[in-house]
Amino acid sequence: IRKASTDMQEQTIFIGSIPIMNSLGTSIVNGIYRIVINQILQSPGIYYRSELDPNGISVYTGTIISDWGGRSELEIDKKARIWARVSRKQKISILVLSSAMGSNLREIIENVCYPEILLSFLRDKEKKKIGSKENAILEFYKKFACVGGDPLFSESLCKELQNKFFQQRCELGRIGRRNMNRRLHLDIPQNNTFLLPRDILEATDHLIGLKFGMGTLDDMNHLQNKRIRSVADLLQDQFGLALVRLENAVQGTIGGAIRHKRIPTPQNLVTSTLLTTTYESFFGLHPLSQVLDGTNPLTQIVQARKVSSLGPGGLTGRTASFRIRDIHPSHYGRICPIDTSEGINVGLIGSLAIHVRIGNWGSLERPFYEISDRLTGVRVLHLSPGRDEYYMVAAGNSLALNQDIQEDQVVPARYRQEFLTIAWEQVNLRSIFPFQYFSIGASLIPFIEHNDANRALMSSNMQRQAVP
Repeated sequence: IRKASTDMQEQTIFIGSIPIMNSLGTSIVNGIYRIVINQILQSPGIYYRSELDPNGISVYTGTIISDWGGRSELEIDKKARIWARVSRKQKISILVLSSAMGSNLREIIENVCYPEILLSFLRDKEKKKIGSKENAILEFYKKFACVGGDPLFSESLCKELQNKFFQQRCELGRIGRRNMNRRLHLDIPQNNTFLLPRDILEATDHLIGLKFGMGTLDDMNHLQNKRIRSVADLLQDQFGLALVRLENAVQGTIGGAIRHKRIPTPQNLVTSTLLTTTYESFFGLHPLSQVLDGTNPLTQIVQARKVSSLGPGGLTGRTASFRIRDIHPSHYGRICPIDTSEGINVGLIGSLAIHVRIGNWGSLERPFYEISDRLTGVRVLHLSPGRDEYYMVAAGNSLALNQDIQEDQVVPARYRQEFLTIAWEQVNLRSIFPFQYFSIGASLIPFIEHNDANRALMSSNMQRQAVP
């Protein structure tokens, strides 16, 4: 702390303790082994879909998902007018949203492919709303906060919008920026992790193109549109929460010291209980934190390799539809089609396949053997969901077992989620192991390929009780 004499006082401060993860992937909290389950969530970015309204007309929408899980929707109505839905009941013009984010009308018109559509519903009343950034922010605030009258522009109003809307719904994060650039063909730097007016305008152009039959819709259940929220991400969020609590406590201590005309020391400012209690409450109360099932080694491994769609920011067992619970073709070789929970959580809690790994972008990568005339040895590729659909992938078990294949042999293969029969010379990749599509628990069942799927599910769950 700097005093009037310009002397510096330095102290080493203990801010708390964090449970260390051991080699088994577990942590010891209050003498109990606990494990945190990986969570699978919708990846941040933008997704387009179409729905039929009561009149049977297709309504196209683009959903922007932030890194915090907040959602904003762009929709185009039957009159080709584009709206941004800020809540369930309120929506504003896309021009007002772009102006509130800092763009003027000239920049909007110059950076879109269909300016005549945006100008078609630009009436005099609409021009007044976007005449300046302040007017657009006031109009946006009235719709978002559902307030009547004419609020006055102020810094507190902007700060409230920043905290309640832009921070929760416009922060894309590292993964969201990558997905947004890939979907909209943008070249925005990866370190720019917030939603920009350019993103809104490009998303609007794509939405208009879908209205006129150009472009493709997104499959929300495809694994390329999902990400794994690992244990590290969950613990990092808790650390950020603890730092926010610590900041508030330090500010309160400084305010009390100023009122009583005392000079606080660094050790008096910082308390170590906030970080410790935050992690203790996380391991004790968080739905993804479980007590380790130590019945036998198999139960420990199976529990550690589970992925759950439940938890904060995810789904619930009572509202999840059958389509979400169903097996998707992109699960092939990444999430076991057999091993899942029974009862209300069926299809919402799954198990990772044997050889799958979690990539740097939170995607599930499965291994393949590359087949090429240029290669003399064996090369293993790990591909994320979506990338393997551009290759002819041989899926026969005999190919994974036999190294010598006749070139004129006809083999079954997968291409773009479809099964084909092609010649061996057309194959690009092949499987590395016959049981790589199943989890560790399901692969221990003898002759599982000859069993009914329901019986295999019961066997994979019940055999853990029989292993010594």
